[in-house]
Amino acid sequence: GGGDISYYICTWKSSCVFADMETVVGVSGRKVMLPCHSWAVSQGKVEICWGRGEPSLFTCHNTLIATDGAQVKFRTSHRYMLSPRASSDDASLSIYKSRASDSGFYHCRIQLPGLFNDQTFTVHLIIINGTLKKIPFNKNKTKQNKTENSIQGGL
Repeated sequence: GGGDISYYICTWKSSCVFADMETVVGVSGRKVMLPCHSWAVSQGKVEICWGRGEPSLFTCHNTLIATDGAQVKFRTSHRYMLSPRASSDDASLSIYKSRASDSGFYHCRIQLPGLFNDQTFTVHLIIINGTLKKIPFNKNKTKQNKTENSIQGGL
């Protein structure tokens, strides 16, 4: 997406981890999906966790949900759900009934065997207060057949 940023996270011991970051904007009260995709997920039973804040080098920080690749082993709230992964590369996190307090940084960690092999993806979530409002169709201005949705509200 347009909000993709790649960066390196380095510690004082000069260890660096490559991370991808994306920004997601959601509307309060609705479901938001935080993306996390990796070829490793489609390869079979791989541990995945999602946490709040900046990622650490070896594990999820402030873990929200964790799976062993077959089933969810830990979840802090029923509002957090992982995408069903039937032979796909998707490890995205859905947050149901989002609220302003959900805004912030999240990270997805796909835990692979060996030191420093884990894949980490960071998402910056922004929740806005607003409503989805239908824009009336005007056949004189556009050739589209459906009404468009737009987000009305502020940051």
